[in-house]
Amino acid sequence: MIGISWRREQGLADPLLKRMVKESGLDDIPQWTKKANFRSEAHNQWMELAKIRDGLVSDEKRIVKDIAALTSEAKSRAKQLGADLVGIALLQPIMIDLDFQMPHKNVIGIVLSEDYEKVLKGSLAIEEETFRVYVQVAKIATELASWIRGIGYPAWAHHNGITQIQAIPTLFHCGIGELGRHGSLINPDLSANFRPSFVTTDLPLEYDEPLEIGVPDFCENCNLCRNNCPGDAIATDYISTEGIKRWLIDMEKCYPYSRLHEAYCHICVDVCPYVHKENGDTKKRLLYKTYMKQRKVDGYRSPNRL
Repeated sequence: MIGISWRREQGLADPLLKRMVKESGLDDIPQWTKKANFRSEAHNQWMELAKIRDGLVSDEKRIVKDIAALTSEAKSRAKQLGADLVGIALLQPIMIDLDFQMPHKNVIGIVLSEDYEKVLKGSLAIEEETFRVYVQVAKIATELASWIRGIGYPAWAHHNGITQIQAIPTLFHCGIGELGRHGSLINPDLSANFRPSFVTTDLPLEYDEPLEIGVPDFCENCNLCRNNCPGDAIATDYISTEGIKRWLIDMEKCYPYSRLHEAYCHICVDVCPYVHKENGDTKKRLLYKTYMKQRKVDGYRSPNRL
């Protein structure tokens, strides 16, 4: 199967970001010039994991008599490895990078939540938590893929170190959540405070259904992320793609705060009320209220501080 989805390049490989860095008179992305060991350590870990995303497939192929039972076993194994949520979908071209030939037919979406409490501890703490979760969820995908190969089926891990999977459409079809105004997927239990990894495989599996919890309609009336965005980068009006509402993010307005500003920007996710709206988590609700009170004091469009 050949992919059809364009992927935005990361860092200075992104032509827009490269131009904006140059126009700002900078030599590099400010966030990257700060001394923080966790960034290089995380990057090194997921690049090492990339080297073992694939491997030998066992000659002793398990005969599958009960696909439902095998699906349950695969999900249970992922959760034993540390995953919070696991979903499965039939691969589609929209889930795969442009022109990439994917040899597998199924994809397993793996999600690990971030610690929402870190929101109250400053942008560096949020960034460190994000990197920590990316490493852990990469390990889960790597180990799950290894287990699948061990029972006789090909499998690749996909994560920050190496991937050809498009996160948003894949997670949607895996039943993890719905797309929010801020451009991230929203899950009723985790909000958008999670990081994903994936495993592509030919292991016979049952598929999950897309989750429909009313996020697009809620976001149409809720403007918290848009009203708090320092760069006013989140669209007022949505477009419809294959029947799904999408609010486009103006990256030229986003980058001055998400890339060119020293403090890591996580505001659009942090102000999303879904962090407590559906899950009944009283601790998160209190943390959210405390955070939003501080946003009011600082000014709703104020950027994050270090």
